[in-house]
Amino acid sequence: MAYDPQRGGGRGYGQQAGGYINRGYGQRKRRSDRPNTPYDQLQPIEPENLPINYVNEAERVMKDLREKNESGRFSITTSKIRAIHTLVMDIYNTEHLRTEAELLEESQLKLMRLRVRIVYDAGREQAVMTFVEKAQLLAYIKGIGNSRAEMIRFAHYMEALVAYHRFMGGKEN
Repeated sequence: MAYDPQRGGGRGYGQQAGGYINRGYGQRKRRSDRPNTPYDQLQPIEPENLPINYVNEAERVMKDLREKNESGRFSITTSKIRAIHTLVMDIYNTEHLRTEAELLEESQLKLMRLRVRIVYDAGREQAVMTFVEKAQLLAYIKGIGNSRAEMIRFAHYMEALVAYHRFMGGKEN
């Protein structure tokens, strides 16, 4: 029913059930509603070398993430992890056939964009933030530097994280 100024009453423009003024269910949270750590309190991330036994590290990370959640399930979805994994594999596919010790300049740029993407996704979703912190993704990416061998090892680490997430019952959505 349209609004009729002669009759009065009723619902006006934008005041229909579920209209843009009358927000009910599904009202989006505002940025100010989210718990947030002021940027000044964050510590800079120091580069770290990925351990040689990265498969055991991936298993430990996924076990900790699963135990941290009181429901016994992961809060992060396979899709979120695979989105990061896809970006890593893009770099890996360029580098794994080469024999030089250093990454191509193109791969170094992709690695920087990967860091930015991870930071963005972690800022948007607490589950991703927890995953990034536990898996130390940013520290390990910084630790790669321009080493092709470290990049390849990091790609294998990401594969192990995806595999253990699925093995331990990670869901798709």
